[in-house]
Amino acid sequence: MAKVKQVGLLAAGCQPWNKDVCAASGDRFAYCATLAIYIYQLDQQYNEFKLRSIMSEHKKTITAISWCPDNPDLFASASADNLLIVWNVAEKKAVARLDNTKGVPVSVSWCWNSADGIAFVSQRGPLYIWVYRGPDPGVTVHKEAHSFLSDICLFRWHPTKKGKLVFGHTDGSLSVFQPGSKSQKHVLRPESLEGTDEEDPVSALEWDPLSTDYLLVSNLHNGIRLVDSEALTCITSFCFPSAAASVQCLAWVPSAPGMFITGGKQWDESTTWTRL
Repeated sequence: MAKVKQVGLLAAGCQPWNKDVCAASGDRFAYCATLAIYIYQLDQQYNEFKLRSIMSEHKKTITAISWCPDNPDLFASASADNLLIVWNVAEKKAVARLDNTKGVPVSVSWCWNSADGIAFVSQRGPLYIWVYRGPDPGVTVHKEAHSFLSDICLFRWHPTKKGKLVFGHTDGSLSVFQPGSKSQKHVLRPESLEGTDEEDPVSALEWDPLSTDYLLVSNLHNGIRLVDSEALTCITSFCFPSAAASVQCLAWVPSAPGMFITGGKQWDESTTWTRL
């Protein structure tokens, strides 16, 4: 019998089904295929990213990942088998897992106030907080983020305003929560949807790093808006260069204040924008 020797590995592509399936930290980035997470790291000598490890513990489709902002070696992942895992990239292993979550987590993010806390949410909530280590580990429920009337697409903690967070829904609306203020549920739907039962899911959502209240929101069919989460108004609407274009992800450019970049379904649907 002839012997077979592996001489290389062709990595799988990034899955198209879920939203938060790419993440980066420092000189590393990760993306999700269906059942595995691929970790790349910048090779300083050759100035190119190289595959460093493949994480594969999930038995059903991975739904989201999130890199820890306080520890570049840690990231969390969620999957359709009601499972959350915390990974250590340097050690190439899982360091904690939460089985049998209530509902399939569709979005996951490290908490603003704890390096050991991970927030996750399923379709209509509530928002759960999992503290996976420390003196008081366990799962608790956010006091206000629950009883939503539309499925959740994704959520984002504010990077500087502690405890403030926003949810994007499938009906195109937003829900905003911040300590000490009244909760705002299902607000700021695109004007074209007001008074209708039509849905236009929020496809991307990012807080403006120059403001405590502004955020960018993209709806699948109604384009991009810069909205004021305090005044509940739309500041600016951005028009697509083509009626067929859509936004799947967006990010602010750290080195260029007021500028952001969007990505679409097609390889050439990448656009750079400037906030006026």
